[in-house]
Amino acid sequence: MRKGFTRKPQADEPATPRKNYITPAGLQRLRDEHRFLLTRERPAVKDVVAWATSNGDRSENTDYQYGKRRLRQIDGRIRFLTKRIEAAELVDPETPRTGQAATRVLFGAMCAIPMPRERSKW
Repeated sequence: MRKGFTRKPQADEPATPRKNYITPAGLQRLRDEHRFLLTRERPAVKDVVAWATSNGDRSENTDYQYGKRRLRQIDGRIRFLTKRIEAAELVDPETPRTGQAATRVLFGAMCAIPMPRERSKW
């Protein structure tokens, strides 16, 4: 087979190789999902696959096939979440900014925009 037709392996890297700027609430959601997948979802699917394996013929056993597929999806999501959590850089929007950061709008910044009749915070 020619080299052009082979598929290159894809790395399990976050979408951005740089820092993953995230709020504390967002980081907590990632950690909660990671913990849920490891402690509840994966063991439950693993039990279904073990039960389906004990039934015998795996080639026609849809519980086994779908269970294995779901395990691969869960494992991929766990790898993704692990890398995102490791690359996380916390940005707290409630923290007051000083210096040049106080004059610029950055990720997670709260700014007041004067409107003709009202004043709203964005």
